[in-house]
Amino acid sequence: MEPLALSSPDLPPLLVLPAVGALAGLLGGMFGIGGGLVMIPALLLILGPLYGPDSLHLYKLASLASSVVVSIPATMRQARARAIVAPMLRGIIPLGIVGVAAGVVLAGLFSKENTHWLARLFGLFMIAAVALQVTMARSGNGDGGNVASCPTATRWLRLGLIVGLPAGVIAGLLGVAGGIWAVPAQSQILGVRVRYAIANSTAMIIGVAGAAGGFSSVAVGGLCVGPVGGAWRRVWVPPGGGVGGWWGAVLSHRLPVAWLRYLFYGVLVATGLRLALG
Repeated sequence: MEPLALSSPDLPPLLVLPAVGALAGLLGGMFGIGGGLVMIPALLLILGPLYGPDSLHLYKLASLASSVVVSIPATMRQARARAIVAPMLRGIIPLGIVGVAAGVVLAGLFSKENTHWLARLFGLFMIAAVALQVTMARSGNGDGGNVASCPTATRWLRLGLIVGLPAGVIAGLLGVAGGIWAVPAQSQILGVRVRYAIANSTAMIIGVAGAAGGFSSVAVGGLCVGPVGGAWRRVWVPPGGGVGGWWGAVLSHRLPVAWLRYLFYGVLVATGLRLALG
């Protein structure tokens, strides 16, 4: 596959990474889609294989680290609003971590000369994620409307298998925190009000994305990443994501988000096709 970079490889990453993090947080905060869906393809398209054939795996780490940083204050806000159903997390997070381990093992199959297949898979996932969001909105559940009250969390294994395990696999394999699956799974399958589903997903991301980042760091620790150390790259993306996420939430109440959302979805689909077709 041809390199994906749209700019010179000499573009300073120290300038690019905070900007990409801010953009991902801004769009994620405005439209309710995880920042990883923006951050990872943006890094691929801007920086390309700047750090060698396994650059995608490093971009995944940056995305996961950003997800954890952004989710911590968001979870605190959700907890103050009493929107988190803590008993549900007892089933979701443990099996989510199991899913993470499985996803990281699968991701190991897509390294070196096979990494481009993971980029294509990510592109297909972007298209599927948009289709899922549109379907959820058209069903009337995207705004927390006519769905059942949050069920009592008594069957932890069922919760973990339906919500946590798939979300963990997505996080470990693709570097996306898993909320893109966890919210519709709770709402559409379990009948959880979207307000509570989002809160549970936000809290889940801290454990699942944190585990995915830890496992992935170990998995790619031996890869050649060029002259610049790997740690700082994960440090410089999250702050931008936090700032962008805060402004995205503010702008979501001030801009005509309804039509902007579908414009954003169109960009995601076009980018997904670009990655999927190589």
